[in-house]
Amino acid sequence: MTQIWLLSNGIGAVAFLAVAAFMVFGVHARHAASRLLLAACVVSAGWFAFLAAAPLVSISGPWLDVIETARTGFWLVTAAWIVPRVSNSLRHCWLRGLAAAIPVLVLSYLLWRVVAEGGATTGGHSMVFTIGALVMSLYGLVLVEQTYRASGLDARWAVKYLCLALATIFAYDFVMYSGALVAHRIALSVWNARGAVNALVAPLIGLAAVRNAQWSARLSVSNQVIFGTGALIVAGAYLMIVAGGSTYIRRFDSSWAEVGALLFTIMSTLLLVVFFLSGQVRGYARVMLHKHLLPYRYDYREQWLALTRRLSRDDGDSDVYERAIRAIAEPVDSPAGALWLARDGRFTYVTDWNMTSAVDVSEREDGALADYLARTGWVIDREEFERDPAKYDGLALPPWFLGLERARFIIPLFAGQRRLVGFLVLAEPRASFELNWEEIDLLKAFAQQIGVYLDYQEANRALTQARQFEAFNRLTAFLMHDLKNIAGQQSLMLENAERHKNNPAFVDDMIATIDHSVTRMRGLLNQLQKVSRSEHRTERVDVDAAVDQLIGDLASTRPTPVRRGPTSGAVVDADRDRLIMVLRHVVRNAQDATGEGGRVEVEIRARDGGVEIAVSDNGEGMTAAFIRDSLFQPFVSTKSARGMGIGAYQVRDFARSSGGDVIVDSTPGQGTRFAIVLPVVADSAAGTDLIQGSIDP
Repeated sequence: MTQIWLLSNGIGAVAFLAVAAFMVFGVHARHAASRLLLAACVVSAGWFAFLAAAPLVSISGPWLDVIETARTGFWLVTAAWIVPRVSNSLRHCWLRGLAAAIPVLVLSYLLWRVVAEGGATTGGHSMVFTIGALVMSLYGLVLVEQTYRASGLDARWAVKYLCLALATIFAYDFVMYSGALVAHRIALSVWNARGAVNALVAPLIGLAAVRNAQWSARLSVSNQVIFGTGALIVAGAYLMIVAGGSTYIRRFDSSWAEVGALLFTIMSTLLLVVFFLSGQVRGYARVMLHKHLLPYRYDYREQWLALTRRLSRDDGDSDVYERAIRAIAEPVDSPAGALWLARDGRFTYVTDWNMTSAVDVSEREDGALADYLARTGWVIDREEFERDPAKYDGLALPPWFLGLERARFIIPLFAGQRRLVGFLVLAEPRASFELNWEEIDLLKAFAQQIGVYLDYQEANRALTQARQFEAFNRLTAFLMHDLKNIAGQQSLMLENAERHKNNPAFVDDMIATIDHSVTRMRGLLNQLQKVSRSEHRTERVDVDAAVDQLIGDLASTRPTPVRRGPTSGAVVDADRDRLIMVLRHVVRNAQDATGEGGRVEVEIRARDGGVEIAVSDNGEGMTAAFIRDSLFQPFVSTKSARGMGIGAYQVRDFARSSGGDVIVDSTPGQGTRFAIVLPVVADSAAGTDLIQGSIDP
């Protein structure tokens, strides 16, 4: 073993001495790190020579610790000097200061120990030296990792071999002294192989010196690298504390000590992993880092690239609207959000990400909130509003926003020249912080980009619907042609039947049936013609009479619709044929949902100065998500090939074009109430005041 020791350390001494000579005579370095690298190579050569001679002259104990600490300290300072200087020079000074202070502190203790022991040179490695060697090797790995990750492609060409060499040196020492701290001894094979392993990386150091003597001139350190480095330092320090605690447990003279130390190590490691997986812990760590170490909270280049990646990412689990929410929520570490877009004269809830309580909330486009957002473009911070509402120019936050769980920010979305296309609501960030100018600027920049992105999505959606309607209009033209042929054939049947009837009762019934079908088809034909030409005539329509006619027409269908409640006397301005057509569609849908054994009821009642025609059933019902996202979307049908998916859309279009709206209340498995609300008009037979006074709303 002594021969292996001499050979290994002798090779290490010769290798580093050769690299030092090569750097003196073959490389004209101008960077300060090159001079430190030369000094580290010289000290390493002397160190391995000293180790090779130690068994021959019986040198051990504190003197070996002193010289090894000096050698490791030189490598640590060299690693710190190749890390580039960034705008925060104070942080850079701290980085280098720690690299120098750690070995100086360990050296001071070791020299004091030599003096205290009167120059004695016997004894093994001290605990302080072992811990110090661990700290230095861990800090060296951190510096190497930070340097390499911060390098661009051209800079890595110059520093990659030096980083690899330093990483090998520090990693070998860290593994060796970690084992020593736990097992109270260094494996002899590991100790003997150290010189040869270090000699393997000596050529890499020489190659790095040749490639670029100013290797750190083109490096920069991003905030992400600093955060990752800080996390690595904390994790390494924590694991060292765990190793120390495990060693302390093993000192107890008990058969359970080894098992207890193992359980302590495993539980502590699991606790570390749990904390690092916690979004809240990471959020607080980022806030502390940005407050005390970084001149700017965000690396804007990285943030902009990350926004582009998030918007273009298609993982199959989220649509473009949810991706837009996450794209702006993640930079401020918000765990939830919801999106509203301008649709049909209102800012309508579109979707959410982890904020389900925002469903079915809408804002008027001419409301106070929309006016404030469009006029100021300001990001509304709920905490700031509650602390100083005067900053918001008399704005009153809407009740629905105050009722959302943990909702904090309202962010306006613009497209073009200050055109408000929607807004986002974000939840309280995991680690709470005060919104300052930097977050506001970042959110505004992202909101502008996302506003344009969503505006294009909405335009594409409208274009798709327009193309679908174009196809539908062509279909209508074919349908009208076919209906004309059918109507002509039915008329011919009527003429022939009247000339050749034999059974008067049968033929009379047949004629009545055919006549009814002809009337129906011609009415449908006229209605389709008006729809295709967008021609709608309005007249005073008695709502009770229209509903009674509808129920009479559907008396033979199952389940038979039933009229409930008193007559209303309501009169509306509408297209009578279209009103009956849309009511027919609603009733037929209710019948389809219940089956022949179900219940379908029609009720007329006053509502907010208007009249409500409600069709109720006890059928299958619909989910809130289906009503919100699909029910009124054209060409979306639950009837497969039996439906075209435009009926509900036509019903709402008719109601809104008549000045009213549609209200749907449904519970899966219990039934649906589909109500058409229309404004009433004064009439000699039934005035508006009379209607509202005679029927309980």
